[in-house]
Amino acid sequence: MNAQVLHGWLPSLTTAVGCALGCWLAVIQAQQSQEQRIEQLTDEVGSLRQALDARAHAAGAGSGVRASSTRGSGQGRLSGEELEAMALRVATLLKASGGPVVGAREPEPSAPSVPELSSEQRESATRVGTMVDRVVSNGRMTAEDVLEIRRELAHLRGRPEADELRKRLIVAINQDRLIPAPDADGLP
Repeated sequence: MNAQVLHGWLPSLTTAVGCALGCWLAVIQAQQSQEQRIEQLTDEVGSLRQALDARAHAAGAGSGVRASSTRGSGQGRLSGEELEAMALRVATLLKASGGPVVGAREPEPSAPSVPELSSEQRESATRVGTMVDRVVSNGRMTAEDVLEIRRELAHLRGRPEADELRKRLIVAINQDRLIPAPDADGLP
């Protein structure tokens, strides 16, 4: 092996080894972090069990009777506030560990309200809707049709109505009900 060949692949080899080592270290660190989170959850569940057992024992249940058996008799029940606090703590730990949280979800941000169409936009939407219906019923779309639809859709830029009309064209093409023009520069 001559020096030029060695000089050419040695930097690539060291880079690859460095990347592999970095990835391996990142995976090891993630596994350790996950193990710590699982230990925290296990400890929390264990402390909740101990609290339930202690509460059941204090309520008069025998030492051999578990808290789960006292629930049916009404003894050793937790108050609503205590249950809420326990559920919140477990949900917080699950969320911190990346696990699924079941129950009340955070409200999803509502879609911003779209302003109403202007009279020009309504007319344009009507014209382009008619054009889309025509090309779909014909089963063919020419390059002129594409340009005409694009001109009308320009008035509806960023509007959900334009997206819906484009979707209708795409669905018709995918279902082989519409053949686009081969000489057209893309779709509307």
